[in-house]
Amino acid sequence: MRKHVISIVFVLALVGASVAGFLLWNLRPILGLDLVGGVSVILTAPEGTESDVLERTVETIRQRVDAVGVAEPDITRQGELNIQVQIPRFGGQSQERLLDLIGRTARLEYREVLQTYQPGTPEYERAVEDLTEGSPQNREVVFAGAEGELPTGNQDADPQELAPLYRLGPVLLTGDALERAQAAYSDPAAAGDPSQAGWLVRFFLTGEGGERFAEITRDLIGKQLAIVLDERVESAPTVQGEIPGGEGVITGNFTEQEAKDLALVLKTGALPVELERSQVETVSPTLGRESLRAGLIAGIAGLIGLALYLAFYYRLLGIVTWFGMAIWAILSLTIVAVLGKTAGYSLTLAGVAGLIISLGITADSYIVFYERLKDEVRKGKTVRTAVAPAFRRAWHTIVAANLVTITAAVVLYLLAIGSVRGFALTLGLATLLDMVVVYFFKRPTVFLIARSRRLAELPGMGLRSGVAVAPQPVVGGGE
Repeated sequence: MRKHVISIVFVLALVGASVAGFLLWNLRPILGLDLVGGVSVILTAPEGTESDVLERTVETIRQRVDAVGVAEPDITRQGELNIQVQIPRFGGQSQERLLDLIGRTARLEYREVLQTYQPGTPEYERAVEDLTEGSPQNREVVFAGAEGELPTGNQDADPQELAPLYRLGPVLLTGDALERAQAAYSDPAAAGDPSQAGWLVRFFLTGEGGERFAEITRDLIGKQLAIVLDERVESAPTVQGEIPGGEGVITGNFTEQEAKDLALVLKTGALPVELERSQVETVSPTLGRESLRAGLIAGIAGLIGLALYLAFYYRLLGIVTWFGMAIWAILSLTIVAVLGKTAGYSLTLAGVAGLIISLGITADSYIVFYERLKDEVRKGKTVRTAVAPAFRRAWHTIVAANLVTITAAVVLYLLAIGSVRGFALTLGLATLLDMVVVYFFKRPTVFLIARSRRLAELPGMGLRSGVAVAPQPVVGGGE
């Protein structure tokens, strides 16, 4: 008896923690694009971009969106050159930041600095001409620094606001050699080099890339090595000595968010082509809300009808089912909310459909047990002695049926894309949760009710009333 009480207390503690999360810590499911709206952007590749290149671009964008923590995005090709990206609002993230991360090329290069041009000098003006109006060959080797405004040839511009220009040598190493990157904070008090204080990005190269980087730094001792990102020089430190191990840093007076965003795009790799935003628009959630409202009304109506039927047919056991399904619903929403906080999962209409279907599966689990209990009573056992064998037989049936559903959900999740994966995820998790609630709440609750003579014999509502059946006739026996 004690273990049954402990099991029920454990489940109620989980429910209490879930309710506290909703009320005190504002734990809420993150809703998808079709329920809360979001942003839709069309990105266009240059003319002549090959189909396989565009497919690689779509995959890189998908990795970036997943890394940010946005679930249920809709990323598809539109025609020969366009990519449509639809992202739901989530977590207070800036729309402009997301769009910048999605379309950022993130082409990383390491080049030798051949010459530096400071604003306000005649050499700088000639370099500006090379950058803005010169030959393609010159434009390939003249880059602006990340600090300051890009020069446009405007003679009235304040030199202090302009970025320095660099004439660079050929590419020595690219971001393809990058294994991983991470944002880090360097304490200004502990940093030996003031330029490496504050937020920066640490990068780690592959084995082959590390060997090449060591060779490059050995050859450039005493010279500057430019770290170029999307044709802007992020930093150009002077190489003090060979750097073995394939590890380095990118500095640039970054804020925390800028450093994390840069690390993210470097980890996911550069886009094969440069993309241009052709269209940006807000997606309305009106249709999704109406569909959700209609679905919830239908679900609530069905749930009320089911609850009344269970109470009428199974009496006290029907009340147990009410509590069990309420516990299942609270824990299901908690799981969805936690997945939203930790993995960026967004609940869409398809996900809601998965939960509603799981609700029917949960009701079936209770009915299977109660009908098995009737079978045992029909054989002549008392209610108290019938509970254990009834649950044992019912549990095998429940596990077998639910495992089939879970297996189907896993296969669907692995093979499907888009919102169908959301349906598979909620269906699988909610079905698994059903077995947990059945075993740790329904089983011990019915066992305890069966041990209480008062509850078992309660007139009109007791356990015996819920499983009352006509005695099974004895075949071939007597008169």
